[in-house]
Amino acid sequence: MAYLSLNLAEELGLSREEKALCFTSAIVHDAGVSTWREKKPLEAFDVDNPWDHCRRGHQLIKQANCLQPAADVILSHHDSWRGPNPSGRAGEDIPLAARIIHLADRLDILLQYERCILDQWEDALKRIKDLAGELFDPRLVSALESLARKESFWFDLMSPFMIKRLSELVETMPFAIGPEELRSLAGLFAAVIDAKSPFTYHHSRRVAGVAVFLGEELGLKKEELAVLEVAGLLHDLGKLCVPDEILEKPASLTPHEYNVMKQHVYYTYRILEDAGGLGPIPAWAGYHHEKLDGQGYPFHLKDEQLSLPARIMAVSDIFTALREDRPYRLGMGKQKVTQILTGQSKNGALDTRVVAACLENFERLDSLFSAPRKEDIPADFPEK
Repeated sequence: MAYLSLNLAEELGLSREEKALCFTSAIVHDAGVSTWREKKPLEAFDVDNPWDHCRRGHQLIKQANCLQPAADVILSHHDSWRGPNPSGRAGEDIPLAARIIHLADRLDILLQYERCILDQWEDALKRIKDLAGELFDPRLVSALESLARKESFWFDLMSPFMIKRLSELVETMPFAIGPEELRSLAGLFAAVIDAKSPFTYHHSRRVAGVAVFLGEELGLKKEELAVLEVAGLLHDLGKLCVPDEILEKPASLTPHEYNVMKQHVYYTYRILEDAGGLGPIPAWAGYHHEKLDGQGYPFHLKDEQLSLPARIMAVSDIFTALREDRPYRLGMGKQKVTQILTGQSKNGALDTRVVAACLENFERLDSLFSAPRKEDIPADFPEK
């Protein structure tokens, strides 16, 4: 979808800044959707009532400093050209980037990626053209017609070279991500991740808070604590790949379901690793199910292969998960949490110093389980 949007932007002769806005908005356009149940209705071309996820996405995106220009685009990315729309916009009043993303998104829905692209693009284009002036901006439909004459445009879309082509379109765009921007982005992802299930609604922020507290207790530097917070916010990024029914199952997981669940840390690590430029964040986030005795997963690292921040993340995640309600049990009390953490410490799975710091500060850490600050979660982001 980002590839389609950028090609349309280039065909229109937009500036670098305008193309950057199209790309950024395309990448995060469905930030208001966390669950597979929410995503499924959006896969119909004639989508019914897409506005809730537009509003949620708008509220989320405007809190991430470096993404704020995309917020209005996200709000209107399902607006029809003729209107009326809940945003109150129509025609030229709809942000151009939103019009581009709307067209690209609906075209993407029409294409069947398992079929030969040249056998289907004309039917898809006809469907789009029939709605020019009604659902879509006529000028954008004309731009798409021009692009459609080039077989290479369609081949790029379906080929393994599409990512390379996309990177060529993106590489000259102005992006600047500093520490504060990274933290706000991580907070955005945390909100999307945790909204997957009512049982994990504040989990990532809690893990990040516990990790920073323990890191400070154990002598990490201020710069390390800032990185540890980002890693905590992103540690469950891979859960976006886990089906809702597994995350919300009100009983023990079957061996197959547990194997599916195990994938989430692998995906967390690989996604963050592929993002590049994140220093130790992929390891600190992606190793939170590793154990000092080598019996964790997915890499079976042990001892010196696990840094202190990675060990802190492992304890923080377990402590937080034990204290939270789950679909199959209520949150555990101090005695049970102490028993489990002490047991894993004694058998060599968890770092004894980290566990000791955690249990010695149980009540102070427990205070992190109060409701998040108002600015952490958008006002209309649904409490589940």
